[in-house]
Amino acid sequence: MALTGSTNYNNALTSTIKEEWLFEFRNNNYDADSFNVNQVIRLATAEVTPGAVSNDKYHEFITNSPSIRESIDLSKSTASVGNISLTCANGTLDNHSSATLAAEIYGGTRKYINHEVIVYSRVGGYTEQIFQGRLKEVKINGVDTISMTIAVHDPIKDISIPQYQSKTGNYFPVFYGEGYVETSTVSVPDFVDISRVFPVQVDTLNNDVYNCLFHQAETSDARLHYPVKDSFDAYGVPRMCPLDDTAGGGTANQTYDDYEGESNNTNKNVMRTDLDLHRSYKIRPQTATDAVSATGITVANAGNAYDVTGASTVATFTGSLNTDVNASATYTFTDIPKEEHTLQTFKFFVNYQVASYTSNNGTLTIKITVGLKHDGATPIYKTIEKTANATVTAEEFDLIDTNDFSNATKKTPEEITLKIEFSNVATDDGGTANSAVVTVKDTYFTIATKIVDDNDTDELLLANSSAVTSVKQLYTGTDGFDKSWSAGNIVDIIPDMHRDILHRFVGITTTPGNYSALATARANWKCKYWTQEPIEVKKLLEQIQYEGGFIFRFRPADNTPQYIVLTTNPSVVHTITKDDITNMSISITPFESLVTKREVKYEVNPINGNTFREITCEDTTNDPRDNYNIDTKENVKTDELEILRTTPGAANMGGLVEVGFANHYNAIEGNPKLLITTEIINPGDSSVNRDGSISYFYLMEVGDICAFSHTNQVIAPFGESFNGKKFMIVSLTRSVGSLKVTLREI
Repeated sequence: MALTGSTNYNNALTSTIKEEWLFEFRNNNYDADSFNVNQVIRLATAEVTPGAVSNDKYHEFITNSPSIRESIDLSKSTASVGNISLTCANGTLDNHSSATLAAEIYGGTRKYINHEVIVYSRVGGYTEQIFQGRLKEVKINGVDTISMTIAVHDPIKDISIPQYQSKTGNYFPVFYGEGYVETSTVSVPDFVDISRVFPVQVDTLNNDVYNCLFHQAETSDARLHYPVKDSFDAYGVPRMCPLDDTAGGGTANQTYDDYEGESNNTNKNVMRTDLDLHRSYKIRPQTATDAVSATGITVANAGNAYDVTGASTVATFTGSLNTDVNASATYTFTDIPKEEHTLQTFKFFVNYQVASYTSNNGTLTIKITVGLKHDGATPIYKTIEKTANATVTAEEFDLIDTNDFSNATKKTPEEITLKIEFSNVATDDGGTANSAVVTVKDTYFTIATKIVDDNDTDELLLANSSAVTSVKQLYTGTDGFDKSWSAGNIVDIIPDMHRDILHRFVGITTTPGNYSALATARANWKCKYWTQEPIEVKKLLEQIQYEGGFIFRFRPADNTPQYIVLTTNPSVVHTITKDDITNMSISITPFESLVTKREVKYEVNPINGNTFREITCEDTTNDPRDNYNIDTKENVKTDELEILRTTPGAANMGGLVEVGFANHYNAIEGNPKLLITTEIINPGDSSVNRDGSISYFYLMEVGDICAFSHTNQVIAPFGESFNGKKFMIVSLTRSVGSLKVTLREI
């Protein structure tokens, strides 16, 4: 996005350029609405008097050639701006009672240090603002020379988050991304299959409850969760079970806003649950030995008896018997949740139905047998026998009831077996066989568990139990922050997380330039992030930029925020011919900088903070590893993403850059690219842009997309044509009457 430029300034650029730079140092009395010349110091590279009043002039005290340097790093997704250094004569200032520059800039009553300095480019009598910074350093060299340093103001550099602490010194957390709350309760257990949670820190055990620090007030989804030990869903995410709710503020699932006597209910909220961690849930067997060794029974879709689709898919067991014989098929379940607290309920349910039943010769019965095995001992069995019928039957087996299983204990069993058996008692040895089809619709466990002390009715004893005090964090399925600039809309994509931090914690309420294009290009790049420990905002923002594949900068011209994002087919802003430039140099990105294969680790486990998903991405479309003779271990990079939850990239990362992280960086680092350095000598030419608009080259900025004319070019780059190639300005040095740029092929 090039600088705008006023009409008169732009018109002046199309002529032979003669440029001056004007510096306006504003002091603590500056007020644009009631301006007078005592509020500024005016310096310039040539004496300029913009009005008729003599003391309104810009003094020609600058003796060096100042410059503005800016660059972006596409591989790191960062931007940087250099300082402006001025060397000035210590002359007298007409608008400050002939005070010397040194005396006015520091020794007087007006203050200039860390106040704004505006820099203008003046061409043909017309000005364009090109820099806005702050005066950071002043030095007197001898008697006659002043040195000054002007830097772009960085409002981010001194900020850390989280910002709020409890009396114990723990931080109220920062959460971004979408959560998912399980609905199971102790009284009405339900399946726990889709947990998406954030860890919340246990701050205290005051009032015989866990007090867990929350990021914001929650009115409906604040329930705390506890992990189902060593159990994961189909995506590898840890399963979580909700805990008993303590009804914050008298309403279920709400946070408390009165913790430690606080009234700051916007930023200091807690959620509570009882110390016994009482919970209950349903869960299907994780894995099983399928019924493939059945005797006398035909088995189809054996895995459907226990998969996550439940009763919507079925396993079928078909038997046809006309003699006195039993036929059976058996499942063996060993991957059973190993609950670490005392079991209150542990039941096994089998839902089955008999279909296509015919009884032509004797009596056909169906037997459901469950075997319970502990610690390598011989299993104990319980059998339920039913006469075949066509109704759906739900059989319940209580695995901790010694009346059902004499070996039952309040521990997770080592093994559970499920046997489906047809039993036939024929009236003779001939005739038509009895037959039936048994469909097993769903098998699952119902588990309730809690911490139990020797005297669990004594809350004081329970509060001092190591089982209680060892719990340092619980979990919540609530969502992270809403957009601070758009209430009621969750921050769920990575560009919005970046913008929310700027808005919420830095106070930048202006919509950053190019935000809409970035949000569109990254619409499917979901974020998930939490922190309970201090982190520098600048460091976090740059991590978001890297994982999100975009650059953030404050434009040097006016300090407005702006995003730069690489897209698959960006629009060209400037088209350059050989008549526009001089001192052109073309090189190729170094071989060592190529990344031709990426191991991308992503999605963070809320329990231990480690990533648990991984994809290997390689550009098989362009095949650089083969083209450039790259060995197996060469030019391979591993990225561990802590924020980006989705779109890590495609296995073939040679596709569209918007597809994912690996695709984006492959477009930058995956193949050799042209690098061009040159100096602009033509400030503007209305005939070169493809859309017919005027291309004012002196208004170029980093991030602008450029093309080189292939019909009016200096040289064919390494024998190739410029036709179809696009470049991004990645470095720019602006000085009086000069503009040097570095362009990188994209």
